[in-house]
Amino acid sequence: MLTLLRTLFFFVVFWLHQVLILPLLVYFLIKSKVCGPESARNTPCAVGRIWGKLMCWLGGAKIVRRDKSGLSADEAVLFVSNHQGDFDIPIFLGYGGRNLGFVAKKELGKIPLISSWMGLIGCIFLDRDDRRKQVAQIKETIALLKQGQSMVIFPEGTRSRGPVMADFARGSLNIAEKAGVRIVPVSLKDSYTLKPKGSWGFPGGKAEMILHPAVDPASLDKETKAKLHEYIKAIIQSGLDG
Repeated sequence: MLTLLRTLFFFVVFWLHQVLILPLLVYFLIKSKVCGPESARNTPCAVGRIWGKLMCWLGGAKIVRRDKSGLSADEAVLFVSNHQGDFDIPIFLGYGGRNLGFVAKKELGKIPLISSWMGLIGCIFLDRDDRRKQVAQIKETIALLKQGQSMVIFPEGTRSRGPVMADFARGSLNIAEKAGVRIVPVSLKDSYTLKPKGSWGFPGGKAEMILHPAVDPASLDKETKAKLHEYIKAIIQSGLDG
């Protein structure tokens, strides 16, 4: 019964919140067009942080954040994370600790209202079916990182819906070195339990977000760079095992 009530309350508040902040969305979409996307990014990112924590609270999720990254407040980085479930994006928005955008699948760009907010905070909707578009979008991601915008990428490409990670896409992390930023491996532990596979409800529970020490790709030896996706995956796995 608690799961049912929590789930109903979640969706009612979710869409009510979107309607109530619609005037704010329209304002920032206009500001982005007139003044440029960078000038309209800070407040939408702040809204995203509030939204992320609100979604976790509504879903009965208690998030434990452990930060070992050693980052300064203004350093732009590429967050590289495993992807267990539906709550991963709210967790990052609410507990990432800074303005950030996502390299997300193109399907998220079709969700009304949500996709507009994602565009405002600097998200890239990656089209894996169109190689030419994909190359252009990767260049756009690199440009955002160079501008000082932190980004999040899920190299598995889709949600695992469980504790076992899928293979990381080879070469997907090279954008960090091209942008001249460090990589922060992130372990999201037990986030899949917040909305279990095959379930329609939110049972609640605890999940961990572990930010590992930042890695500078430029300082790695040639052999490690060649297998960067495996190197970062192993760091993330260490957080899941701990």
